Amino acid sequence: MWVSEKVCLDTQAYFELAVEAIKNARESVSLEMYIFRRDNLGNRMLEVLRDAAARGVDVRVLVDSVGSPGFSRDFIATLKQQKISARVFHPTPRILDMVALHSLQRFRRLFVNINKRNHRKLIVVDKTVAFVGSCNLADMHRYWRETAVRVKGRGVRDLCQSFELTWARSGYANKLSARQLQARLRARRALSLRRAGSNPSAAASLAVRTNITRPLRVAHNSELVSAIEKATRRVWITTAYFVPSPVIVAALLKATRNGCDVKLLLPGKSDINVVSYVSRMFYRQLMRADVQIYEYQPAVLHAKTLLIDDWVSVGTTNLNHRSFYHDLEVDVVLYDAQSRAILAERFQQDLSLSTRVTADNLHRRSWIEKLGGLLVYPFRRFI
Repeated sequence: MWVSEKVCLDTQAYFELAVEAIKNARESVSLEMYIFRRDNLGNRMLEVLRDAAARGVDVRVLVDSVGSPGFSRDFIATLKQQKISARVFHPTPRILDMVALHSLQRFRRLFVNINKRNHRKLIVVDKTVAFVGSCNLADMHRYWRETAVRVKGRGVRDLCQSFELTWARSGYANKLSARQLQARLRARRALSLRRAGSNPSAAASLAVRTNITRPLRVAHNSELVSAIEKATRRVWITTAYFVPSPVIVAALLKATRNGCDVKLLLPGKSDINVVSYVSRMFYRQLMRADVQIYEYQPAVLHAKTLLIDDWVSVGTTNLNHRSFYHDLEVDVVLYDAQSRAILAERFQQDLSLSTRVTADNLHRRSWIEKLGGLLVYPFRRFI
């Protein structure tokens, strides 16, 4: 559980908090980021990391190869010279590597690795304070609607262990040393011991929700479905990419039948328009069951928050197939009443800045949106 937590609703302020913590770091900085661009925001972070490494702090940077293509072998070698260790999760293959594939099994393994991404955004300083949320290290995110949180306490150790496991299985060589393998096994064992039980309410006992292992992924997906089905007052969901599985749709419908207030806050403006086209394929069924759907208008909505009765979480998980079945994600449960109240109040404010979807304006969608949704819908399990 967290000793303290601070909700951040402004990307710039959030990263300023992280920068300040890194400047005061004494032992270690572990940064895990889906998108790490070498623009103004990214270069500012690199400068702070270089300064920390120069002071003798153990600095490690873990990025995703699809989200952060700028982290080439040469750039990682440059960072190593500056005492920053960097690795890439599931590196995308070079053309020569693809040509060298001689078997169906190797090609299948290649496809699996390309499909499974590291979608996390996590910074841990001195293993005592962590920053988790939807914000990537890229200038564009300063203008998007994001939500993140700074946490301190015992739960940070779970975030450290999750980072260690992902770090051990990352890199261009894709080989584990004996030391790395031991770290991987220790992290897997520790995280498995922290799995929630069969009781849906057990999810609230966990500070950290990560899907680093298959048992954890299955357990947390099942717990979320159960929590929605058993909600008695509210299910307020903010998500950037809404492509729900059948079990999530069924859970939302059951919640409304139980008289629960079910509201979905989704992007009116998206950075991936085709995802919104597919999302709208689900609207009619949900709206017929009294699920209220709102589309946020002022900016790109990229936040990921869940308010299910008194259970509240913030993190990187969307309500789509990628988050549930493919990508690595991390979320934290908030216990502080003030933090919950801040998120509930912000959700209401966001609704006032959004357009509620009705059957009429859904019918008036452009033919491009409708056709795009129909064409991409069969591939929804990969978005």
